[in-house]
Amino acid sequence: MNIRIKIDHLDKGTEEQTCQVKSVYVVGYGGRDQEKVQEHIHELAEIGVAPPPTVPTIYPHPVTALTFEEVITVTGKQTSGEAEYVLMHNGTEWLVTVGSDHTDRHLEKEDIQKSKETCPKPLSNTFWRLQDVEQHWDQLILRCWVTDAAGRRLYQDHNLTALLPVKDLLEKLAGFGYHDLADTVIFSGTVPTLEGFVYGDKFEMELYDPILLRSLSSSYSVVIQEG
Repeated sequence: MNIRIKIDHLDKGTEEQTCQVKSVYVVGYGGRDQEKVQEHIHELAEIGVAPPPTVPTIYPHPVTALTFEEVITVTGKQTSGEAEYVLMHNGTEWLVTVGSDHTDRHLEKEDIQKSKETCPKPLSNTFWRLQDVEQHWDQLILRCWVTDAAGRRLYQDHNLTALLPVKDLLEKLAGFGYHDLADTVIFSGTVPTLEGFVYGDKFEMELYDPILLRSLSSSYSVVIQEG
């Protein structure tokens, strides 16, 4: 599948580019602190979610799950977004943006792969070059705001020390047999929520760079398909 993106360069403005996407992978249990990852696995087990076969776990997805649309349609009432950094290899180099691993939380108790596959994967169509931010990677901040019946509020807010850095993540993928990652999109796993899962009507994600004072953002509303 071909997608049209923008690359925000540090020195020469914005460049538009058409990229081919051959594979999409969503990372689960991608936290950097393995003690906290295991705590999270135990918490999920208590509500009926089976432990993962590997840590992290890689969930392949159809490329058609990717969307730049501002509205997504889901079939369940218990779905929620997750702000994540998103890597894309454009055939030449790694790029990074922000996206959401929107997931069906009810289905997650039965089958994690299906709980993710049933929901589109929104992401921003503007990217940074990874080489422009890798020297201060841990200082980048992932944020998400949710809107529901109680109003709009901050839902996630953490720097990237919570997640595996890119080098480690790619090494994990190689260890699992994913060696050829050209033309691949990877969702990184998410940072902690501030109040647990919220089944919101709208999610807004931001990847903020406090060093270069710029941000990437994406937002989408959720429509529940009846029947």
